[in-house]
Amino acid sequence: MPTESHLDSLASADFSSCPPIFVLPTHLSLDELHEVEERLTQRGAHLTYNVAEAQLFLGNISQKKRAALELRSRGLWTEERAGLARERPAVKRRRVEEGGRARVEDRGPDEVIDLSTETEDEADGVESRHDPGRHLKRPAPSKSSPELEADGLRVVKLEWLDRCVEERQLLPVDSFVVYQAVKIERPDAKPADPANAVKGILQRAKEDASKAGTIVSTLPGRRPMDTSPSSQRPPPKLYRQTTSENEEAVPLPPAPDWVKERVMYACLRSAPLHPPNERFISQLLKIRTIRELTLDEIGVRAYSTSIAAIAAYPYSFRRGSEILALPGCEAKIAHLFAEFQQSEHGTLSAADALTTDPALRDLHTFNQIWGVGPKTARDFYYKRGWRDLDDIVEHGWDSLSRVQQIGVKFYDELLIGIPRAESEEIARTVRQHANRVRPSADGSPDNDARGVECIVVGGYRRGKESSGDVDIILSHPDESTTQDLVVDVVASLEAEGWITHTLALHTMASARDQHPRPAPHGDGLTSSSHFDHLDKALVVWQDPHFDDNDHNGDNDNNNDNNKEEHDRQRRKRNPNIHRRVDIIISPWRTVGCAVLGWTGDTTFERDLRRYAKKAHGWRFDSSGVRQYPTTTGQGAVVDLEGSGETWEERERLVMEGLGVGWRLAGERCSR
Repeated sequence: MPTESHLDSLASADFSSCPPIFVLPTHLSLDELHEVEERLTQRGAHLTYNVAEAQLFLGNISQKKRAALELRSRGLWTEERAGLARERPAVKRRRVEEGGRARVEDRGPDEVIDLSTETEDEADGVESRHDPGRHLKRPAPSKSSPELEADGLRVVKLEWLDRCVEERQLLPVDSFVVYQAVKIERPDAKPADPANAVKGILQRAKEDASKAGTIVSTLPGRRPMDTSPSSQRPPPKLYRQTTSENEEAVPLPPAPDWVKERVMYACLRSAPLHPPNERFISQLLKIRTIRELTLDEIGVRAYSTSIAAIAAYPYSFRRGSEILALPGCEAKIAHLFAEFQQSEHGTLSAADALTTDPALRDLHTFNQIWGVGPKTARDFYYKRGWRDLDDIVEHGWDSLSRVQQIGVKFYDELLIGIPRAESEEIARTVRQHANRVRPSADGSPDNDARGVECIVVGGYRRGKESSGDVDIILSHPDESTTQDLVVDVVASLEAEGWITHTLALHTMASARDQHPRPAPHGDGLTSSSHFDHLDKALVVWQDPHFDDNDHNGDNDNNNDNNKEEHDRQRRKRNPNIHRRVDIIISPWRTVGCAVLGWTGDTTFERDLRRYAKKAHGWRFDSSGVRQYPTTTGQGAVVDLEGSGETWEERERLVMEGLGVGWRLAGERCSR
């Protein structure tokens, strides 16, 4: 049965004639915004993230004032004006003189100039031998996308796109226009008296200098204004090819099929751990981190899409035009690559700001505390005025949550990567304790003789030399074995001193007797809805074994109180490094989904969920696949892996059932 996207490709509206389009994110979730932009790009639209370049703005907006406010909040000042489309004179009917020659002065500006000697009589009912393709012709613009003045713009209801997709043709925008305006300079940027212009500039410069390093207060609900240089970003420019690019003797390598077909989903491409353009990607990752710290969710998503495409490209870039051919990459990425090529050490000034700009540097430090996200990091910096970890300990320790306190306490240790050999040792220990608390699972005639399955996923499975944490999935064909397993495993590991702190313990699956959770109503793709509902424990790990020469008091441990105190003091002397470990329990019926969902990089997993919804109307996460609910009932469970004997077979069946095709774990490194 053909999918919706396949049917759309057979006959769909072509937006290539439209001016540059900017999608306003107001009243849209990130995934809804992403889906709108994807529908436009699939139909040839010129999508831009630069408001200064756009002439057509699509948004879930219905009022003029709100439209003007949305544009102004993005630095675009406008003035309402009607009749922005250029009036084109009507084409006059050609007058034919004797001999069938048309008078040139009576031709309309869009009229075909026929150079043949064909007469009116011959053209009326007799097939012409003349090739119409040789006519000199200026194509008339589409009525659906009238040409705008250079500084003109329109804000159009999102309903226009829905109607165009529904009717498979580009419809006129007139009845969907919310706001029609021209771009103007910011009012306060024009001094009333030109003689005072220089004075005004100098005065503002003095004020800026006096305010350097200060915190700018904002109204509740508004994003704090950054006073750092990194917050002032010039708008991207159109990428222009140089003569040397066009005259390069060595031809470019053949583009992969996914480039030719404009495949946008990262889960439909193979991206290795170490791609040819890895150094350039590392710079883009720093810029994406800056976008995260400044709460620029749209920028984060745009950079994630571009980085994923570059990571999958199998050749080293030689010129910026190669980047422009990749789906999801704009001119700004090509410009960044040009800067990267020309820099002495292969760096980008925008990426350097992460370490050179004091505000971003401190925000990055706070964001790396386990339990602290970008919003909390900005609260620490802008509202509380903290500048380092010492400020947190001295002035705000009691205001931190327990998890944040642990993150600050072991800050330096948790940032140190975990080598692969150590990840394997941790997994072996977890598996031993899992089989210890479930002895019937290990070697029982009624159960799998392999015991509890222990699968190390995450960065380790993708092949990384070191990982930030260790992600371990435990499963077993007998679901009575995995019921409440996470509680028993954690208790056993804590008793031997392997787990020093339990940051979070979830038993949602066991509370439902490990039955899959129905898909929620709504779009199901909100910022947190993709997080699975498996049993899991997020813990701090430390090897309890070390050489301890302090044996004082060993002979005095004749009661429990003395022994407990001795154990506590011994743990304090333990020099072994603390690690972050996630222990996930998956029922066997969905172990393939769990392994798939915990293996790929962030963008790979994001696009996997988006593709499942777009292609099949399914909701995928690590706890299973379900149909989206309808008005008549909950979404049914979709079993894609039931015929698999091993977890490897089950993971493959899930990927093939979703339609993304099998890819090795090392090919899911979309960053």
